[in-house]
Amino acid sequence: MALFDKQLELVTEGDLLSLVENQEREGYQIEYKQAVAFQNELDKREFLAAVTSFANSIGGDLVIGMTAKGGLPDGVPGWEGVDVDQEKLRIENLLRDGVEPRISFKVRELRLRTGNSVILLRIPWSWAQPHMVRIGQVNRFYYRHSAGKDIMNVSQLRAAFALSASLDQQIENFRHERTESIRSGFGSHLGPLAGPTTVIHVVPFESFRSGFHLNPETSMEQLKGCMLPLGTGSNRHGFNLDGIYCVDEVGRCNAYTQVFRNGIIEGASRKFLFENEGRRFIASGSLTRAVLQYVQSTMDFYRRLNVPPPAAVMMTVLHICDCQFATPFNGCGYVPHAFDRDQLVLPGTLVQDFSQSPADICRPIFDALWNAAGLAKWTEAGIG
Repeated sequence: MALFDKQLELVTEGDLLSLVENQEREGYQIEYKQAVAFQNELDKREFLAAVTSFANSIGGDLVIGMTAKGGLPDGVPGWEGVDVDQEKLRIENLLRDGVEPRISFKVRELRLRTGNSVILLRIPWSWAQPHMVRIGQVNRFYYRHSAGKDIMNVSQLRAAFALSASLDQQIENFRHERTESIRSGFGSHLGPLAGPTTVIHVVPFESFRSGFHLNPETSMEQLKGCMLPLGTGSNRHGFNLDGIYCVDEVGRCNAYTQVFRNGIIEGASRKFLFENEGRRFIASGSLTRAVLQYVQSTMDFYRRLNVPPPAAVMMTVLHICDCQFATPFNGCGYVPHAFDRDQLVLPGTLVQDFSQSPADICRPIFDALWNAAGLAKWTEAGIG
């Protein structure tokens, strides 16, 4: 059983006992410690080496409160005689002060039937790698292999730095290719009718890790449970070569969600247009409400599937040259604003925590959209 494949909140004492029963050896994604002590620099460096080696490799779990011999677990006694809250605080402080750049992690206490506790420290694969341990005069980079951890060599360091540097370009290339496909009318679910189109892309960094993919059947269960096409309901869910999808209507689709096999989510919609006296408008209130709800749904979707942050959220608006942006006016009516171009490629935003509020995530994007219509910034007054 791979402990790392299970949501941290769902790990049980039985799961830990199964590690012993199945003799799950320490290696790429797990390490056992009966306890941790921070009495000297050597203790601290050993702990930080374990944590950063997971982040610099493929992610993993440090289990504190399990005994092991020769890398094989032989018991789950728990961490005896420990003030768990105090130790969690010490761990968090040490990781904050002793690792550069800062590292993403989760800590959970699992109370055993004996009354003792096991501390589970989960460290996802990091796109901010390589992370360096800095204790005293020692600055070192660590990685994982089948037998545990070791110091990274020059070639490994070069590869880690190159991977981090190329990520922005990979995300931007994906966004460009997909928006061009939607704009040209090929490669999306949208029907043939043209019109202003809002496109949302949510791109977990994990999607670019070699070998990462979502289970289609599990993803479909979660898609039906928490996600709909952008700005509307769904009339159909299905599987396709790219992954899974849902559409508002069959045949004449005007809104859809596509979840790609690598976890990237694409939502496109033409639902925010209204006409008045021969003029075409994009309604700012309905647009922002729908986008906020959609972003929240994507965050919930990733949490349920145990996809780790960070992720980039991006918004593009197509075919708007003959439209105006309608913002509320004193609670009654609206004010029209002209856009200065036909396509708005708005700056993306980075999500470090999937529990972050959608308003905080989308604020920089909405500010840029308001700027494109000649306004200073987005105001939340119009989304109620």
